[in-house]
Amino acid sequence: MLWYKMWRESRVRFAISAVALLWMCGAVVLLQQQVRAHADEPLSYVHYIWHAVYKANALDLYILLVIVLGLGGVQQERTQGTAGFTLSLPLSRWRLVATRAVTGWVEVAVLALLPALLIPLLSPWVGQTFPFLRALQFSVLWAGCGMVIFALTFFFSTVLTGAYSPAIASVAAVVACSMSAGLPLFERFPVLDLIDTMHGAQLLLFPGNASLGAFAVPLPWLSLGLYALLALCLTGVAGVITARRDFP
Repeated sequence: MLWYKMWRESRVRFAISAVALLWMCGAVVLLQQQVRAHADEPLSYVHYIWHAVYKANALDLYILLVIVLGLGGVQQERTQGTAGFTLSLPLSRWRLVATRAVTGWVEVAVLALLPALLIPLLSPWVGQTFPFLRALQFSVLWAGCGMVIFALTFFFSTVLTGAYSPAIASVAAVVACSMSAGLPLFERFPVLDLIDTMHGAQLLLFPGNASLGAFAVPLPWLSLGLYALLALCLTGVAGVITARRDFP
């Protein structure tokens, strides 16, 4: 029942997010000839997809959609006047938080997988190919980093009141993260650069048609592990706050 409740609360946002991301990726593929013809320098199809999807437009959209999916929680339900029903369920608050977080992470991962399914399938329609395994590698990066963005938004939804405050705080945090990429700390420890990790530029140095056994080789597992740990910590703090807070 609880899983179904969490899914019902977010399914409209998830469906709209999925359609928006698929539309964006589809437009990038179908308009590739016109865009590449007006590019400042010649681009291969693979590099064009990387620039348009995994580094710029679609990535920015994905981040915004993850933030939208991260909105919610008991604090936001109190603002909407529905917290009473949720808190009356015979479940611990920790379980409420954990179920909401896991549901969101699954949605974030599925959302990250959509470009990997659409782009390789749609590319032959425009006379091009894009390796599925490479697209899947980018999806792993998006899903891993998306967990942190979702957890950050979920944390802000727990500590901030108001319908828009958590989203604004999350966008500000992501923008600050992007703007701080040139600081000496991030240059010395690129493992901490969330946005650069999502770009996945290092994947272009490896053959796109590599075997399944070599799939995991170029992925930054240390960065992804740190981001997963950070996401768990943010969710844990949100759980502690929810468990201790008095909701009138």
